[in-house]
Amino acid sequence: MSVGRAEEMETLERNAPRESEQIFKGRKFSVRVDHLTKADGRRYSREIVAHDGAVVIIPVDADGKIILVRQWRRPTDKILIELPAGTLELPEEPAYCADRELQEEIGYKAGKLTGMGGFYSAPGFCSEYLWLFLAEELVESQLEPDENEAIDIIRVTLDEALQMIEDGVICDAKSVAGLLRYYYRLNKK
Repeated sequence: MSVGRAEEMETLERNAPRESEQIFKGRKFSVRVDHLTKADGRRYSREIVAHDGAVVIIPVDADGKIILVRQWRRPTDKILIELPAGTLELPEEPAYCADRELQEEIGYKAGKLTGMGGFYSAPGFCSEYLWLFLAEELVESQLEPDENEAIDIIRVTLDEALQMIEDGVICDAKSVAGLLRYYYRLNKK
């Protein structure tokens, strides 16, 4: 494979002199501006949301139904239906975080937790990487939920979840990606 424009940009940005300026530091993420200088002296900036990462879980109960969460999301100003998910509390490992989030959000612990890879949420401006897990052999185990969460539980078949994606009912990227990856896992031959 020949070197393309993407590789040229990678080399340019890795080698460009850079100054970073943190402009916001919050509990879950920070925002920085990287100022870079090209070889010809021209400067440009990149605004980056730095995030430690998160997990997304596909919990499947004994009846083969997927457990989804329904919750108010301030950034969207809507109630969304999603897969359970949560932010890593470093130095927490992703599998531990997935197990903790299951207990906080849906009141179950996974007897079997399988990693299914992961993906970036919005790599154009954010460093957040999401680890995807399949949770099976669920056992009741409730941890105290986050104080700002009010979650309803919904149990659906995979076909129902896919229809919810098609109908725009499930519309957040992590849930769409996770459910489609699960569908592919079950149907690849």
